[in-house]
Amino acid sequence: MSKILVIGTGPLYSPDIKLFCGQSLRTWHITNALHKAGHAVDLVVIQTDGHQAPEELEGQVAQARHGTFNYGIIHSYDPNIILPILQQVHDSKPYDAIVGVNVNAAAIAAQMQTRLPFWADLMGHMMGEAQAKCITEQSDDLLAHFWARQRTVLRRADKISVSGHKQMYAVIGELGALGRLGYRNAAHNFCTYVPIAADPMFLEMDLPVVEKNFRGTLFPEDAFAVLWTGGYNTWTDIPALAAALTLAMEQVPRMRFISTGGSIPGHNEGTYPEFIDLMKRSGYDDRCHFLGWIEGGELPQLYAECDLGLNIDGLNYETLLGGRNRLVNMMAAGMPVLTTLGTEFSEIIAENRLGYSVRIGKVQEFADAMIRASKINNERRNLGNRARTYMRENFSVEAITRPLLKWAAEPEIAPDNLAKLEEFPEEQRLSTISLNPLEEEALAAENQLVQETEWLREEVARLEREVAQLQGSRLFKIREQIHKVRKPKALQ
Repeated sequence: MSKILVIGTGPLYSPDIKLFCGQSLRTWHITNALHKAGHAVDLVVIQTDGHQAPEELEGQVAQARHGTFNYGIIHSYDPNIILPILQQVHDSKPYDAIVGVNVNAAAIAAQMQTRLPFWADLMGHMMGEAQAKCITEQSDDLLAHFWARQRTVLRRADKISVSGHKQMYAVIGELGALGRLGYRNAAHNFCTYVPIAADPMFLEMDLPVVEKNFRGTLFPEDAFAVLWTGGYNTWTDIPALAAALTLAMEQVPRMRFISTGGSIPGHNEGTYPEFIDLMKRSGYDDRCHFLGWIEGGELPQLYAECDLGLNIDGLNYETLLGGRNRLVNMMAAGMPVLTTLGTEFSEIIAENRLGYSVRIGKVQEFADAMIRASKINNERRNLGNRARTYMRENFSVEAITRPLLKWAAEPEIAPDNLAKLEEFPEEQRLSTISLNPLEEEALAAENQLVQETEWLREEVARLEREVAQLQGSRLFKIREQIHKVRKPKALQ
């Protein structure tokens, strides 16, 4: 068995946590699979946006517990604080391998000084997400920011897991552009398909429920409840969702829209309130229940009491290359689902008749599917049952992590990284070495970014010092007094 350091994003799911996401579930699925396989696993979690610790805890590592498993949480978002902490953890034990889960955690792990085999798990395609973010901002300024993280991972990883076959081909293309597809790696299987797993919390649900917490209180007993869960991210087609709900509610008076989740702190805080505003304009907001980020322990009960789970995507490359945790877990719970076609997982749904699917941007089709589902109960329930069986057979944690467990039993370094180790036996950061002109180009771009970042950091520090000096000067204090005297009384 191997000693493995896992670095992921969190916090890990617990019934009392409100703001958790697919990254949190992915971190635990991979960690627990390695642990149950008998490996000695140490987990360090980097918190996602929205879980900012008090200032006095900045840079500290807290100990936490998930069931019977102990792990550490770093209280910081700053890579410059996180990296030395991870390095200290790495140096404290003779690990056999490192696993970075989710691109944000993997990008920091890739910068550590280590010669260990490194598996990077990339659930969702970073540059597809970057494009979706740029669409909402109507600016491409953030592309370099996203690419810097993706490039850092791909320059160092020995093995990469992706959540879709289409994403795999995109990542292979990126590896080629960075110089990793040279002759040494000709026979190396860089990318492995590890789809999003159905969480056991939903797979183990008992349906139907007898006790009801939402039906008859939050919404009427006889309501046809359609459910949205999780964040309203940049790739969500909210105009189409609002328009389709409006059309369907006109035809089905007992339809209610239930929404959990909402804005995504630090990433996308505009889409959710924009959608709420659209529903207010529709005149049907009184039949919408916006619950926000509810405690995770309430989700299974809500899944059990609603009639149809929804997913609707816009037309962009994130949709083509990304995954959908909400669909996976709704289906695991036996909830019938309706989704637009576009993601690889939506194609699985359509091809295997596991739910309702319509074309992207077709508002009337989406509305008609909701109306149909409200009227044909047997069809809807049969789809939910088929989906649950399919998820149990093909998308359990045990099923999706087999490639990772095989690698973990004998962690291997990619052939080009092995050549770097042999040629530079003292070097601890393999991504600082180039073996061909393309790698030299990628390395030069990375070094330039680092230098620019350092320069900007120094400039900010210099300006802050100058401001502090000015604020402490006698002239500044006199100016403040004059300004206060001249200020109109109503504003004082």
